[in-house]
Amino acid sequence: MGHNVKIKYYARENTKMTPHSFFAQPIPNGTYGFEEICNEAAENTTIEAGTIRQSVELYMKVVQKKLLDGFRTEVGKQFLTLGPGLTAKVKDYTDKKTGELVVVTADDLTAVGAKGRVTATVNPEFSHEFNRSVKWQKSDKNGNVIETTDDDATLDGDDDTNPTNQGGSGNNTQGGGEMEP
Repeated sequence: MGHNVKIKYYARENTKMTPHSFFAQPIPNGTYGFEEICNEAAENTTIEAGTIRQSVELYMKVVQKKLLDGFRTEVGKQFLTLGPGLTAKVKDYTDKKTGELVVVTADDLTAVGAKGRVTATVNPEFSHEFNRSVKWQKSDKNGNVIETTDDDATLDGDDDTNPTNQGGSGNNTQGGGEMEP
């Protein structure tokens, strides 16, 4: 999957945590809509874009139904797996009347007030292929390229001894949003 296209990123300040830090915030090259994807998938084939669109719509209805039934579902062969997720937590607290620490137990955790969500996991092989194939280009927040001489994404970025290089895996299993460190 050799690509020469670069994806821009900028240094976004992390204002939520200490010590002071910055993290890489990608700037996508745009968004391909559903119709555009169906049209491009039909290029150089005998399949009409409308047939692809209808097939994908039918497929997605089944995926959504199975998610609502509590199943994990694959989207594409070895690409994404969607699944049910639940955000719920309880933590120890200080009783306002007595001032004593109340230690919670597993029995205190319930789904009341919890938030259900859909999780998305990217197939590890595709994540590795993406990491090997994508080239990055530093820019400012508006996408204007910043020329740097030491920003070579082809160099080994797995040096744990460098405190300025604290990269993540790139797998967003939280679903539905950007991850911040």
